Amino acid sequence: MGRLTNKTALVTGGSSGIGSSKLEIRDAREAELPAMVNVTKASYAEFQESSPNGFWDVYMTNVEEAIMRASDTERIAAFLDGELVASVLLCHKSFKGDDPEIRLLAVLPDFRKHGIARQLMDECERRVGRTGKARVVLHTTHLMSTARRWYERSGYFRFEAIDFSPVPGFLVMGFAKDFKAKKHR
Repeated sequence: MGRLTNKTALVTGGSSGIGSSKLEIRDAREAELPAMVNVTKASYAEFQESSPNGFWDVYMTNVEEAIMRASDTERIAAFLDGELVASVLLCHKSFKGDDPEIRLLAVLPDFRKHGIARQLMDECERRVGRTGKARVVLHTTHLMSTARRWYERSGYFRFEAIDFSPVPGFLVMGFAKDFKAKKHR
């Protein structure tokens, strides 16, 4: 399976039948925000059945609100041959502190395992690194075990100080990546 390696790169091969395609990562335009909402909801749909009662509908409302209206937020999207297939939010300030926060990383299921998520995360980390901030944070849940393991392999560590529970018995876990020891472009 081919791996995307540049901001604009070619995907070759792969089990999803992508073939040879051009990937562009850039800030989403206002007219593209509804497509970002759709991509995020479709990407997260696999977790709906495992979510606690009362959580999913509130979460999807919050997803839409964050993408469409959150202030001090960069909306970064990945386009494969012009089609929005993945996105992420980079919030200048976490709702649980002053660190920048990566939120709602989403890749449509048919476009996973081609390095698109990695490129979106790298772009967020480069942007945070240029600000001189000491770290970046993110949140995930036990439902997203694949993502959690990937974050840990990518240098993120548990950061319990920013954990929260949106509904009783459901923990949203904080993670952080320290930039002090690492230079970013």
